Amino acid sequence: MIIAYKDIGQNFIKNKKIIKKIIKYIKPSKKEYYLEIGCGNGELTKEIIKYTKNFIGIEIDEILIKKIKKKIKNINILNINILNFNFSIYKKKINIIGNIPYYISHKILFKLTKNQSKIKNIYIMIQKELYENIKINKKNTKYSKTNILINAFFNIKLFKIIKKKNFKPIPKVDSVFLRLKSNNNKYKIKNIKLFINILNNIFFKKNKKIINSIKKFIKKKEYKNKKILNKRINNISIKNIYKIINFIINN
Repeated sequence: MIIAYKDIGQNFIKNKKIIKKIIKYIKPSKKEYYLEIGCGNGELTKEIIKYTKNFIGIEIDEILIKKIKKKIKNINILNINILNFNFSIYKKKINIIGNIPYYISHKILFKLTKNQSKIKNIYIMIQKELYENIKINKKNTKYSKTNILINAFFNIKLFKIIKKKNFKPIPKVDSVFLRLKSNNNKYKIKNIKLFINILNNIFFKKNKKIINSIKKFIKKKEYKNKKILNKRINNISIKNIYKIINFIINN
C-alpha cells in the first residue's frame, strides 16, 4: 500500500477512468519530451511511458520512488524538488505533466513560467480555486502577479473539473486539469527577470496608482498615455499592463 502524506500536499487520483481520459487528452507522442512533476503512486507515469521513452519523472518522496521502480522497470526518476530542477538540460521544448502539490502551487507555476522558453505545454492538476485566480477573462479582472505572469506566456484551457472524491486522501476542495499552451511570448517580453521585478513592485501595494509603483523604473513624462499611469492596476486592461511593462523593459 502506498501512503499519501497530506502535509506535503500528496493527494493521488484513485479513479482510473479519469487517468485514461487525461492520457487521451495529452496524447503522448514518442517524438515529444515529457517531464512529470510528482510521480506519486506512478499510475499516470506508467501510462505516459507506454507512448514515449523521452521521459523524466521528478519525485521528492524517496519511498514513493522505490515503490514506482519496483512496478516500472528502467524508469528515469530524479529525487529532487522541482524548484531546484535545471531546465537547461533540454535542447528542445518539453511538455510538463503533474499533479502539483497544493502548498507550493504558486512557486511551481512561477518556476515553470520563468523557464517558459523551454516549455511547449503544461498539463497540470491544481486546486479549482487557484484556476479561478490565474485565468483572465471579462469576469475575472482581479489581477495578481501570478495570473499576469502566466498569461504573458501561456494560453490557459480547462480540460476537466475533478471532484475531490476521486482522490485519496480526499482533499478539502475540488481540482481541475488544465493545459497551459505556450503562446510563443505573445507580448514579446525580452527580459523575464526584469518583468518579474516590475510585477513585484506593482503588487507590493497594488492599491497605489501605477505610476507610484513603477517610478523607480520610469518617469511619468516618458510615457505617452499618462492617464493610464494614474489608474490602479485592476482598473486597466491586461494589454495595457503588458504595454507599460514592455515600455520599461525596452527603454
